[in-house]
Amino acid sequence: MSSTFALPNIYEMLTILAMASATYSTRIIGFLWLRKRTLSARARAVLDSSPCCVMVSVAAPSFMTTDIKMLAALFFAFTLSFKFNLGITICASVVLLGILQNFL
Repeated sequence: MSSTFALPNIYEMLTILAMASATYSTRIIGFLWLRKRTLSARARAVLDSSPCCVMVSVAAPSFMTTDIKMLAALFFAFTLSFKFNLGITICASVVLLGILQNFL
């Protein structure tokens, strides 16, 4: 059995590079802008909570589903988040969703 591996064409490659440069330019600009500044405790707290805010904005639309498997995985992730860190919560809820979608 042979598998085919397709390389991206020039437009796809340019799109990938544009998205990568847009993503990393915001990080680089933020780093260059803040590297020599002393941040207040409040500003540090806002920057420290940013990864969680981004994860919530990614996961929030999933709550608008009627799929019982997705809702079960979201409830599982929500309850797990009180006990464990973000990485463990995400990995465990993705595994549970995979199990539910494949076996139910």
